[in-house]
Order: sequence, then structure tokens, then C-alpha cells
Amino acid sequence: MNDRILKTSISVLEAFNDVCNNRSLARDNPILNYEESLLIFNHVTASIRFIKKLEASIKTKAAVALDKTKNINNDDFNFM
Repeated sequence: MNDRILKTSISVLEAFNDVCNNRSLARDNPILNYEESLLIFNHVTASIRFIKKLEASIKTKAAVALDKTKNINNDDFNFM
């Protein structure tokens, strides 16, 4: 399910550029109503939060794996 959500989020994030450029107060354009703005904001921020948590989890797992390899005693490997 995560893969599906993230794949559809890509198109949402791409469309978000249009909203920022053409539907915000940054330029003289018609703006979105409150409900539309809130929906877009919540979707984008939820996606960003998920990606940040996922990246943190990956970094933590990599650090634990690296720590485990550093703690291996070389005497455990007898090549003779």
C-alpha cells in the first residue's frame, strides 16, 4: 500500500508546483479556497513526514548494522 500511495504522491507533488506558482498569493492569480488549500497542505505535509520518518528508520538500521560489524571480534574468524 505504501508503494501505491507514494507513486500517486509523485503526481500530487508535481501538481503542487502549479499550485504554488499559479494559485497562491505569491503572484497575481486566482487563489484556492480554504478547503482545497487545506487538503493540498495536509497531503503534502503527510507525505513529507512519512518520507522523513522512513529515511530516519533507514539511517538507524544502517547505523545498527555498522555497529554490529564493528563489534565482531577478529578472533571469531579462524582462517588457519
